Amino acid sequence: MIGREMEGDYYRSDYDGSFGEEVVLEIRNAQLADQLKDFNLQLHKGEILGVGGLSHCGMHTLGKVLFGAEKLEQGQVLIQTRELKNEADAMDQKIGYVAKDSDIESLSLNASIKDNIAVGGFDQFAVNRFLILPGREKAYVAKQIKDLSIKCAGMEYDVATLSGGNKQKVVFGKWIGRGSDILILDCPTRGVDVGVKQAMYQLMYRMKKEGKSIVIISEEMAELIGMSNRLLVMKDGEIQKEFGRDQSLGEADIIQYMI
Repeated sequence: MIGREMEGDYYRSDYDGSFGEEVVLEIRNAQLADQLKDFNLQLHKGEILGVGGLSHCGMHTLGKVLFGAEKLEQGQVLIQTRELKNEADAMDQKIGYVAKDSDIESLSLNASIKDNIAVGGFDQFAVNRFLILPGREKAYVAKQIKDLSIKCAGMEYDVATLSGGNKQKVVFGKWIGRGSDILILDCPTRGVDVGVKQAMYQLMYRMKKEGKSIVIISEEMAELIGMSNRLLVMKDGEIQKEFGRDQSLGEADIIQYMI
């Protein structure tokens, strides 16, 4: 189907649902219109936390709230027990966010691949966090292109020239390059081919093994079952059910709590 042989596991092959005890990101008593209703959630160190539900259940709003991009009417988002203020604060605290509609919210399509990756990592390569040396910037971007196997004619080409899968890799590169410890991924494999999906799943699992924490918000049940340590099912702004990682868990078990 993809023109090459797929090697290794597609989803995670282990069914060990363990993760660290330390809570790295938390939302307490969150209220936001009809999207979040007295909502509570904890993300632990080294955990892949799945959040699923129907499209308008509130889970996509949750992703924005966890990154500080949506303001709560009531409640708090806490990073290491400290209240999160906004997106800039989230970036300072090593949180990254991949939006559901990446072309609009996560990428600047008329800008170069270099600029789209570099914009998230100025504090990583700029001298004293303000002086940008072209050589250092190009080396930083080249590393992300190589590490993520981004197929492109060159980093100076517009990101709009890339395939859907390679665009999404650029978004990942923006956050991974700056050393994000927490990733909020909203439909991270939407619109990409099966080979790119496999590469992204392997990357997520590797990050988990390194002690990083990931929230996957997805409308794909197989993705959530295959990758999550814990899986939360949302409906009407509330958590309806929590599942642990289990080889016997099926889509029918989850869907009954979504509808």
